[in-house]
Amino acid sequence: ALDYRDWFTFTPWVVNDAAPGSRRKLSGRTGLSQGEQRVLSYLVLFAAAAAHFTSLADTAPQVPRLILLDDAFAKVDEPTHARLGRILVDLDLDFVLTSERLIGNWPDVPSLHIYECLRDPHVRGVATLHYTWNGRQRRLVSV
Repeated sequence: ALDYRDWFTFTPWVVNDAAPGSRRKLSGRTGLSQGEQRVLSYLVLFAAAAAHFTSLADTAPQVPRLILLDDAFAKVDEPTHARLGRILVDLDLDFVLTSERLIGNWPDVPSLHIYECLRDPHVRGVATLHYTWNGRQRRLVSV
């Protein structure tokens, strides 16, 4: 796990597009919905991970810039899923997302490998379907 406390301190600020120039320090009393809180936590996580990997780039350029998100983007509205995916791409992060409902085929994400796991409760094991996404179209690779 990335423990940012040893190497960096930051203060997240909340800005409102409806009130340009205004900002509030993120705190327990900021008055955000649960979805907004989750989006902000993702943004802080993405920024911290990108900064960490960038700091390693000179000494370890081969290290993957990998972030793993289990049950990714839960309680975040669907249009925001694509925006968060675009931010992962913009920050040059490699990512693995797990979700029971999220496929990840967003136009702003130029390419993905997607593995869908299927389980029949009456049969032992799990079957997987492998798809690729090229920013426009999902294609079945193998069954």
